[in-house]
Amino acid sequence: MLILLNKMERRFYKSFKPAKLMDKSFVNRINPGHWRFFLFITFFLVTTGFIQAQLPFIPDHSIELKRDGEVMKNPWAGGFNSPQFSMVDLDGDGKKDLITFDRAFYGVFKAFLNAGSEGQTQFIYAPDYLYKFPRLQNWALMVDYNCDGHEDIFSSVPGGIRVYRNDFTEEKGNHFTLVTNILHAEGLDGQEPIYVSPPDLPAIHDVDGDGDLDILSFEVLGNHVAYFKNMSLENYGNCDHLEFELKNTCWGYFSEDATNNSINLYDTCDVNVPDPEKSGKHAGSTLLAYDHNGDGVTDLLLGDISFNTLTLLTNGGTTSGSIMTAVNYSFPINTTPVEMTVFPAAYRQDLDNDGIKDLLVSPNNPNTSENHNNIWFYKNTGTNDLPVFTFQQENFLQDGMIDFGAGAHVAFFDENADGLMDLFIGNYGYFVEAGVYQSQVALLRNTGTIENPAFEWITDDYSNFSQLNLNGIYPAMGDMDGDGDQDMITGDEDGLLHYFRNNAGPGNPAQFSLSQPNFKGIDVGQAAKPQIIDVNRDGLPDLLVGERSGTINYFENTGTVDNPDFGPNPTNDLFGGIDVMPECCTGFSAPFMVEDSLGNYMLYVGSEQGMLYLYNDIENNLNGDFQPEDSLYLHGLNINPALFDINNDGDLEMAIGEYTGGVTLWEKGIPQGLGTEEKYSGSPVIQIYPNPAKDYINVNLANLTFEKTYQIKVINNIGEPVDASIISKSATGAMLDISALPAGIYFLSIANQVKNATSKFIIHR
Repeated sequence: MLILLNKMERRFYKSFKPAKLMDKSFVNRINPGHWRFFLFITFFLVTTGFIQAQLPFIPDHSIELKRDGEVMKNPWAGGFNSPQFSMVDLDGDGKKDLITFDRAFYGVFKAFLNAGSEGQTQFIYAPDYLYKFPRLQNWALMVDYNCDGHEDIFSSVPGGIRVYRNDFTEEKGNHFTLVTNILHAEGLDGQEPIYVSPPDLPAIHDVDGDGDLDILSFEVLGNHVAYFKNMSLENYGNCDHLEFELKNTCWGYFSEDATNNSINLYDTCDVNVPDPEKSGKHAGSTLLAYDHNGDGVTDLLLGDISFNTLTLLTNGGTTSGSIMTAVNYSFPINTTPVEMTVFPAAYRQDLDNDGIKDLLVSPNNPNTSENHNNIWFYKNTGTNDLPVFTFQQENFLQDGMIDFGAGAHVAFFDENADGLMDLFIGNYGYFVEAGVYQSQVALLRNTGTIENPAFEWITDDYSNFSQLNLNGIYPAMGDMDGDGDQDMITGDEDGLLHYFRNNAGPGNPAQFSLSQPNFKGIDVGQAAKPQIIDVNRDGLPDLLVGERSGTINYFENTGTVDNPDFGPNPTNDLFGGIDVMPECCTGFSAPFMVEDSLGNYMLYVGSEQGMLYLYNDIENNLNGDFQPEDSLYLHGLNINPALFDINNDGDLEMAIGEYTGGVTLWEKGIPQGLGTEEKYSGSPVIQIYPNPAKDYINVNLANLTFEKTYQIKVINNIGEPVDASIISKSATGAMLDISALPAGIYFLSIANQVKNATSKFIIHR
């Protein structure tokens, strides 16, 4: 995975605090520059097969966690906020497994192997398969468009649809190849993109029953559904092609009200061309197309961005002439109907291996919806032709995993002083209503041994911290007052710190009291993620604090062993020159400094995009720039690392808190599907030196046998070509002047008509 680190000037967030309630929303963090970032990621991961050296961590889901005496099935799966559901055979056993995609601008895949027998629902978290999936955004649905039995990926690009074909082989399993970056259809004005609003979910379904997959999507104004017919069978006699025609801009002849979820049947649609002045614009909807009553025509299940229920529209027409004739605003009938805050989306999948598709419902907005116990499972007790959905539970999968709402932040802490490290987990909060979250701390107690940790869920509201009404609780542990026990400093979403003194004394279970709210007047802007550690090795605990803007603040302790003191302003507000905020987005840095096997400090930094970065060259260099050593994409969002050797094997294990409310555990190992060297799959590697560089780089091509006619490109970390002067060039190498380029991470690409090669280099100032 690519390192996405820029060393840039301090962001305006340091001096300007926007309205925090709205600004924390992922929706409100999106800006027009995002699309370049994701096209760049897709280009390197999918089109070229780029593989980079990775931090040596692999998922560890072997450690037991019990709740109420029962072993949890998937405790370390990472939680859910607004998941979407598809199925694909991951392990080649002939059974469809479950793939979830948690909706956010940086969407997150999770994989679950189907371990159930006929009539049984059982899924086992399987993160080893996640490396196969590209990084996507907004939504991702898996359906088999080319009729080969292997589900392909349809996903979001701004205003449209991107498609990856699943080129499955027995040897390699699923493999996804980008087919088109934006799907087009023959429309009223020729070839035009098939429009899907970013908040929406389209329906990808064989609407006309001819054997290939068509697309239904709300048109630009959001009031009428457009029907895009797949012409693959008509034009080629097979399903292999993605050639669409816009057949109807008012499919089903109905409209949804611009201000609510009311449906107007028998809409004439102004001769099938909606009038903007008449209709207004509707904000967002989700679609699920299927035959609900067994009459052979496509009905529609619709969710609305501002409402809690699902609406069923019954098609009284034909496969070639659909017209909606009935509406049910409370679906399903004869069981517990959907009532979910807010914007529900529905998915039909066979979850219990009986050959009959069941129903899952989850929220489609990660910031205005329930973020805990929000996956409703309805078993289909009827048939596929005549489904009868019967409510089963509201926490499908979540009942077997850690899910603390949103924004989990982990600290290792021996809470009961028994010599075993427990897990102390704060969060951004459990959803209460739009803009209101209840922040808490959970305790998972280690009931195992020094060599074999095992955990028990004790509480999700430790010491009634929820009553403090803090806006986020991100804990850090350390002995601040020199009395031999571990105190706690928590950060919050407002950028503030709060000091909790442990009054227990050494060897006793912790007893925290809030000693100093708004500790020392420290305010880092937003999303303070602290760590307590003696940074300058003077025997006093200092503070490292991450923040929303992606940089790290170092606060030196100028007090004494028993009386810590810090100034309100950081000693260094660009610690190590680190900035994990790419130009397109936000950073949400989460630092964790720890000693390596030689006793030297190394610094791990989590980020919003799910990248974990490692830096060294820290010793005797606290005012300088640290060296970026490596990175790893952890298939998470807004990740918060904590490291400790919890099984006494000499290696550090890692706990990662995720924005989706869960925790993942990691152990030392080579990441699945990834090499230990940076390389292009099937392509040679360019040798670049010095690396990191300052003013120039030498390029060694002696072993690559390029002809002298090759082209050189330097590309920045958002995929843009940049200017670098070529000082000299030959068949065996080149020298480039990079003195005009800002510090950061770049990619050098060399290509001629028959081969290409690419390698990474760092500019350090």
